[in-house]
Amino acid sequence: MLFQRLVFLLALALGYSLAAADSPRVWLDTDRGPILIELDPERAPDHVQNFLAYVNEGFYDGIIFHRSIAGFVMQGGGYDRDFRLRQPTRGPVPGRPDNGLSNDIGTIAMAQVGADINSARSQFFFNLDSNDFLDAEFTVFGRIVAGLSLVQQMNAERVLRKEVGATIFNDVPVRPPLIRRAFETRDFPIMPLHSGSWFDPSTDGTGFNIEVTNDVSTEDGPLLVVYWYDFRDGQKTWATGARSFSFGASELTVELVAVDDPSSADFRTPPPRDRYQTWGSVTVRFLDCRRALFSYDTVALGSGVIEAMRLTLPDSASCDFLD
Repeated sequence: MLFQRLVFLLALALGYSLAAADSPRVWLDTDRGPILIELDPERAPDHVQNFLAYVNEGFYDGIIFHRSIAGFVMQGGGYDRDFRLRQPTRGPVPGRPDNGLSNDIGTIAMAQVGADINSARSQFFFNLDSNDFLDAEFTVFGRIVAGLSLVQQMNAERVLRKEVGATIFNDVPVRPPLIRRAFETRDFPIMPLHSGSWFDPSTDGTGFNIEVTNDVSTEDGPLLVVYWYDFRDGQKTWATGARSFSFGASELTVELVAVDDPSSADFRTPPPRDRYQTWGSVTVRFLDCRRALFSYDTVALGSGVIEAMRLTLPDSASCDFLD
């Protein structure tokens, strides 16, 4: 009950509605940073279904944004880094430009061939201005909820004219942004950006170190590693755990182990493996780039929720683009 109440209050503070949390979202993990898109299946059902189908089959993994007109649009969904066309795997989607959604700044709409509103397939574009003059032809089906400033920065970069064989591309970014992977999610997904140190601002000496990485034993991933350190009531706690998961997940429960004598733990050198015993579990949920909830159920501390703030970021990463 406490956990549910805390999440509810935080959602209100963020300006989210409970209904909005049920809307499907897509995380685009680009080589410049993450972009989070919220889709509108109620007013654009066919386009949302089409977009999610491409996302879930991995179609957009390795695709670039190949067209960028500053202060207007940024388009992707069709070409890889070598400007080879990735052939769509689904038929065209009937246009619904009259669905009540406008081509406002930060929205996502389907690209089409010429003036044919029924020709949308895999390519899409972000609106970088209030482009309501496009409303009569182009179907909007969602909006950017995190990462708009990142898209604006990419959109402001220099472009050029590029010839690939007999095809001429105009307005090509000098360094085309790459979509490394795209995943469907429901909230704010677990991503490599969350790696770093987190702390509880309401207590002294309670913190977590998070790693979102690949499993070295299988060279596969992803893997969430949690280190929990605590000096509560003058007692040292050294607990850790790891669990594999699928990208797109927004919450994960990790089983924890700890040393049998916390007072003797040296935080510079972890104790040997045979000193650890089952300690409990922690459910990790990231509210955004800077805030997380750690809901725990442990032998030593009982149950509760810690609202943690970020202390460190991975090298060259930033939360600013997600504001």
